[in-house]
Amino acid sequence: MHPTFNHQEAFSRNLGWITGREMEILRHKKVAIAGMGGVGGAHALLLARFGVTRFHISDMDIFELANFNRQVGAMMSTIGKSKVDVMADMIRDINPHAEITVFPDGIHDDLDGKLGNIDAFLNGVDLFIDGFDFFVLDTRMAVFKRCHELSIPAITAAPVGMGVALLTFMPDGMSAEDYFRLDEEPVREDRYVKFLIGLTPRPLHPGYLVDPSRVNMKEQKVPSTPTGVQLSAGFLVTEAVKIMLGRGVVRAAPRYQLFDAYRCKMIKGYMPMGNANPLQKLKFAIGRRMYAKMAQQSPARSVPAENGRPENMMGRILDMARWAPSGDNTQPWRFEVVSDKKLIVHIPPIDSRNPYEYNNGQPTYLSVGMLLETIRLAADAEQHSISWKLEEGAQWDGSGLKISVQFRSKKSSSDDLSPFIPLRSVDRRRYRNRRLTPQQKAELEKELAGLFDVTWLESDRERRIFSKLNAIATDIRLRMKECFQVHEKIIDWSDGDSKQGIPATALGIDSMSLKFMKWAMEKWSRMDFMNKYLGGTLLARVQMDLVPGYFCGAHFILNWSEEAERGIEDYLKAGEKLQRFWLRATEMGLALQPSLAPLCFANSLLHGQELPTGQQPYRQRTEQLVQALKHIAGEKAERVVFAGRIGQSTQSAISSRSIRRDLATLLVGKDQADRTTAGSGKDS
Repeated sequence: MHPTFNHQEAFSRNLGWITGREMEILRHKKVAIAGMGGVGGAHALLLARFGVTRFHISDMDIFELANFNRQVGAMMSTIGKSKVDVMADMIRDINPHAEITVFPDGIHDDLDGKLGNIDAFLNGVDLFIDGFDFFVLDTRMAVFKRCHELSIPAITAAPVGMGVALLTFMPDGMSAEDYFRLDEEPVREDRYVKFLIGLTPRPLHPGYLVDPSRVNMKEQKVPSTPTGVQLSAGFLVTEAVKIMLGRGVVRAAPRYQLFDAYRCKMIKGYMPMGNANPLQKLKFAIGRRMYAKMAQQSPARSVPAENGRPENMMGRILDMARWAPSGDNTQPWRFEVVSDKKLIVHIPPIDSRNPYEYNNGQPTYLSVGMLLETIRLAADAEQHSISWKLEEGAQWDGSGLKISVQFRSKKSSSDDLSPFIPLRSVDRRRYRNRRLTPQQKAELEKELAGLFDVTWLESDRERRIFSKLNAIATDIRLRMKECFQVHEKIIDWSDGDSKQGIPATALGIDSMSLKFMKWAMEKWSRMDFMNKYLGGTLLARVQMDLVPGYFCGAHFILNWSEEAERGIEDYLKAGEKLQRFWLRATEMGLALQPSLAPLCFANSLLHGQELPTGQQPYRQRTEQLVQALKHIAGEKAERVVFAGRIGQSTQSAISSRSIRRDLATLLVGKDQADRTTAGSGKDS
């Protein structure tokens, strides 16, 4: 049985903050709300819970999956349904006595000889609430104009970031037309900018907008948060109640109010003349340039685009697997799809001229192991397991490799790390000095169990010592011509992300130093002169090693648990463990940066071998490096396989990062695959 609805009982808990008389006043007020999506739907439900029973609501759209983050009516059960009908039902579910007039075709002004419905929408209402989409400016301003002509109060509350911007237009005050002055701008995108600076004359949100490229005025795409929507509803409905009850202070335009929950700040401001104010004109000029630049940026492909992913299982697995890390983002592997259950991974010969490929390609073999684990995780998401086998006769001499991968179906997925594969990235910025908790360290160590021992370097002194170790390695590599030739190839000086290298802006160096570095790297003679006579490595050591090395939660060293002879297969298995370690850190919200340079340049002396020719002039520095590593790792120094720093990043998003080549360029046929393994393959 349905309970009997009683208005006084249903909303009795509002009493005390409002009187019984005021509750009846609200009950008989009529409110027009344009838009039932983001903020409009939330406004309607809050007003209904305040006891308002009469509504005019409009929307011509339907609910979609992309609405789920912020729209109160967006649920699996409402996908494809009319927003205005769903919200009308939700209001009636709160108050069966609600009187609702719906405008399912939206609100429109006179157009092409057709009469608009603005007057019908505003007929008899006591208050207009703006719930239009941000980019619906012409209709919004037409409704605001008509409200002013009809002496109807109008309120707009925009969710901005994790806060709200509130403007109220009263019949005896400044009109929205005079405040925003949008008709002065002929270009559509400029009107968007002008509307935004009118909403937020003193914006609080830019400081924590972690990915500005997501703001695209031209394509009418801006990020939103559920907290911003809910705060907007609470702020606006409170203002609406004051207006309808005729009590409390209403700060009407050109006054404005801003509240940001993320920054814990509230601003009550006054902007005489609105957007005609000289300060607003200056902000508009700056904002127009800023948003034009944002529109030219493309957001980082942090996850594979769903609509661009292959339809077959093997294609989806490889599309995810290509996000495996590799030294300097070289992505040396090529994939030969033999069947829907078999894959051959081809690895080209190790470039012996590359000083970073120490121990006949140890870094590459670790990366290949990471790739195999990534394939395993991607297959698990497709309810498949894998087994891999290194080709018979594989030698640790730097020659090319073939690895056969077999896929077998299984009943369910069992791993939770696959969503973090494309999110994992090297973060070279400062981290917080917050130590990892015992639980975090235990979870990370669990991923390495049976293969590696972990040494955590957490104290101020330990972090400084390891930072100096990295700085010695940087001093060596920046002075070696062989390293310079590698840097020339892999540093990407173009703006944004890099598909086949490392973006210069992701190196952890400030913009002024980057300009100087770019100039110096045009010729080895410049770099050599700078290193010899201008202290050229000092700035890099400070910015890339000493400062970020101190600002982190910890440095860590991973060494073999047992002393034994190791072959290629051991390093492939080690790479599998390392990928799980890194992905688990990503799942925990931790950033990570490998520190392989010290291991690279210490390797020869550490194992009693002669230094490579290019490193011999820096023997003294190398000996210092070896001693420092032995001081940190002790008797386990020769068994160290991997090292890095870890911690919580001070920022959520990286401005630019290494992404990956398109899958099509990594797929090869048998003939080309054989040439790749032999060292004569070319990219397709």
